[in-house]
Amino acid sequence: MPRFDDKRVIVTGAAAGLGRIIAQSFAREGADIAILDFQPAAATEAAVKAEGRRCRSFRCDVRDEAAVADAVAGATAFLGGIDVLINNAGFNGHYALVKDMPLAHWRETLDINLTGTMLVTRAALPPMIAAGAGAIVTTSKWALLGLTQTLALENARHGIRINAVCPGPIEGDRIEDVMRRHAEIEGKSLADVRREWEATPMGRFVEPREVADVMLFLASPAASAMTGQAINVTGGFIMT
Repeated sequence: MPRFDDKRVIVTGAAAGLGRIIAQSFAREGADIAILDFQPAAATEAAVKAEGRRCRSFRCDVRDEAAVADAVAGATAFLGGIDVLINNAGFNGHYALVKDMPLAHWRETLDINLTGTMLVTRAALPPMIAAGAGAIVTTSKWALLGLTQTLALENARHGIRINAVCPGPIEGDRIEDVMRRHAEIEGKSLADVRREWEATPMGRFVEPREVADVMLFLASPAASAMTGQAINVTGGFIMT
């Protein structure tokens, strides 16, 4: 039997990239999917439905408290409840050293990555608490590690497990642009940045499916005693 047969899963930031792979992976394991994303997610909907599962997307800017509440309510109604929440929506941030960073750029990055994750999680918790069970997995950046542990402590008594995945550089369309921007602010060549980032013990970038596989594990009964944890998926490079 698939690990997530008829489970109800919300995935944020699933219109493309890693989020689409995560949604497809859960659908392949038997789950129905609701997508929360600022961008149109028709391609991901089609990919999930091709796996024989139900899927609907809800347009949502995770910085907007009212929009998040409406989207999560719509997703919960569509699914009939929430078993798993995957907080994947995020922003690579404005590329600048802290000493050069405008406050507006700092705030925008935190609003999307940290506050946005809090808003979605806060909206999803009541139906999960009412059900007495659930799993939340967050694609983590540094500031989210503390939030993950706080949420895990607050919600363990409700039967809800909350963990994080810390990916290394992920192979895909975005990685070249991310490296190019890092090269610019660090005064390095693109080739130098790529060499540094690939210098993991495994000597390569992480594949999206490898991140998705760890999320599937953390959301599954196989991780039933795990909460408040941050798992590195980095090819051997230690991040936490």
